[in-house]
Amino acid sequence: MKSQIGIKDFLWFSVIAIAILAFSSIPYWAANSAETDELLFCGAYFDEVDYSVHLSMMQAGRMGDWAYEMRFTSEDHQPAFLRMFYIILGHISKWINLSVETTYHLARWLFGFTALYSIYLLCLKVFQEKKLGWTAFLLCVVGGGAGWIQLLANSPLLRDISPIDFWLIDAYVFFSISVFPSFSFTLTLMAVALNLYLDYLSTGKWQTVIYISLLAVVSQVTNPIAFAGIDIAFTGATIFLWWKNKKIDPRHFYALGGIALAQMPLLIYNFLVLDRDPFWSQFTFQNQTLSPPFSYYVWGFAPFLLLAIYGIVLAFREKKPGMIAMSAWAISGFILAYLPLFIQRRFLLGITIPLGILAIYGLNHLIQRASIKIPGIAKRNRLIYFTYILLSSISFINLSLGSSLYLQSRPSDNFYPRDLEQALVWLDNNAAPNDFVLGNIRTGQLIAQRTRLKTYVGHPMETLFFEDKLSIAESYYKDEAPNGWIQQTPIEWVFYSLYEEAFSPTFTPEPDLELVYQNKTVQIYKVKQ
Repeated sequence: MKSQIGIKDFLWFSVIAIAILAFSSIPYWAANSAETDELLFCGAYFDEVDYSVHLSMMQAGRMGDWAYEMRFTSEDHQPAFLRMFYIILGHISKWINLSVETTYHLARWLFGFTALYSIYLLCLKVFQEKKLGWTAFLLCVVGGGAGWIQLLANSPLLRDISPIDFWLIDAYVFFSISVFPSFSFTLTLMAVALNLYLDYLSTGKWQTVIYISLLAVVSQVTNPIAFAGIDIAFTGATIFLWWKNKKIDPRHFYALGGIALAQMPLLIYNFLVLDRDPFWSQFTFQNQTLSPPFSYYVWGFAPFLLLAIYGIVLAFREKKPGMIAMSAWAISGFILAYLPLFIQRRFLLGITIPLGILAIYGLNHLIQRASIKIPGIAKRNRLIYFTYILLSSISFINLSLGSSLYLQSRPSDNFYPRDLEQALVWLDNNAAPNDFVLGNIRTGQLIAQRTRLKTYVGHPMETLFFEDKLSIAESYYKDEAPNGWIQQTPIEWVFYSLYEEAFSPTFTPEPDLELVYQNKTVQIYKVKQ
């Protein structure tokens, strides 16, 4: 079946995609409705720490920056052309005259839609029946893990790490489109590229290879490692096509070489920056996203695994390039996730796409075999698929609805005082862009996302030498820092609010601080030069 669809099918797809995006947005609507005269929603229902990083990058782009500079650390370092998605999105926010936060959530919907559409087309590409394409698409998108069973059973594993389907955003499509538009954008690139390559294997058009190479380069700029599994999927599909045809086609070899060559310059650049630069290498060292023990992945992908493994066996037996590509992507994802690298679990971005396709491939084959002996099963295949997808989606039904109920209690991680918002507005209007501000971690995150300023400490990965800086910041508020310490830093402003009271409830400003703003719960001081 061709992966192009008609207008009627596209309209049906749009209705379902918008429904999925709306369901993924329920926590945001619930949180916004829970705001009061005293408390405001921070804009993120999950991973508000990284949300502040993304908005700070958008603030930088809105001010005209085209390179990424860490805005949570005071070291004078070289900006780099890394993770450009939010920098460019910041420029767009200025062009369309919308706030960075509004632009962020518009992008979450827009690229969420493109990701869903790209995954849908990929499912149509690898299946011969539209019904199976739709079924695989739904499982890829809403399928989760068995973390809810772990919670109900109070699994001993939970003593160390909570179920991954409730925090590993990268791996699950629904989670990704609900939280980070950059993930949705990258998933779009990955799905489109794989769709195009499967097209190339059947048509041999060199223009297609050029398009794939461009997609790979764009992905390198936004997420340098995302294409690792896709490149392996290209290779796996090609090798098994050679095996099926019993000959090596040199055009395929050149195509793979061209795609790899297109990615090399930025791959080398990323390596030189992140591994060789003294400041960026420290960022790399702190940016550790290691994989948990494999048993957590087994639980996190339990609804997929047995059927997906069966689907992999079928793919190797039948030598179908599309299914071999999915097998190569899935297998390589878990292998890469345990390489001796700091970013292990980042290789699992979108892994439910190949797992979902392979699982439906395997389930369909089992239904066909069972229907030979029990003909009634074939008549109930829709009920079987529906039940399977529903049970697989329980984690994300719980994520969306459970988070919405939780946000009604206005948790401190997701809400902040309105007094602080007023102080941030004043500071943004009166301080010079890129001035450094001292405050607690939470204050630093809000400053970075709500203003054009930088913060001395605010993020475990983006603040270089985070523990040392957090310790000295706490010492300063306790009046235990060395004399004249703040004069030796680039800090221009000092915040004192409810968050800084956690450092010291009785902060006494030093003579080198001038009180320049005050409301009921916030004081802002200017450092005298």
